[in-house]
Amino acid sequence: MKKRLCILMGMLALSFSLVTGCGSREASEEPAAENEAENTENQPETEPTDGEEESPAGEDGTDNGESQPETRSVNVYYVDDQTAEVTSKSVEIADENDIWAALQESGILTDDCQLLSLNVNEQDGTMELDFNKATGDRVRSMGTTGETEIVGCIVNTYLEAYNCEGILLTEEGGTFESSHASYDGYSSAFTF
Repeated sequence: MKKRLCILMGMLALSFSLVTGCGSREASEEPAAENEAENTENQPETEPTDGEEESPAGEDGTDNGESQPETRSVNVYYVDDQTAEVTSKSVEIADENDIWAALQESGILTDDCQLLSLNVNEQDGTMELDFNKATGDRVRSMGTTGETEIVGCIVNTYLEAYNCEGILLTEEGGTFESSHASYDGYSSAFTF
């Protein structure tokens, strides 16, 4: 009987240690699995998926998963409120829409003015800029001096930004006509 009791106690102790050991291992594996899941959630994917290109690392060496557009500095022409003279300021832009937004921020264009398209012909140094009717209305609402300043600021800003010699301004695909002029050909840079 003692022998059976010893065997039974031994088996019970072995079972207890196995249960406790397995329980410890499971408990220690769960946090490790959770930590591993957290680590993979916080790390960017290393391979592009679904045809996406791998984005470059950020300045701090981390990959934020978003590619940043390349920017460059251009001069945006506007009328200075203090001097009433046409002047320019350097702004960082990524594309033609950033230039348009800078012209809006400087007061040359209003918020309802929209750039519809910009086509640059690098071979002959010309470009075509199409805008909406609200832009045409903005120009037409000005006197001769205001019109010259607005059109000149648009023309000079885009010509300089894209290193072109001539720009054709169109309103919703058609000839742009103001109260004082018809812009049916290519314009060169304005002198103020």
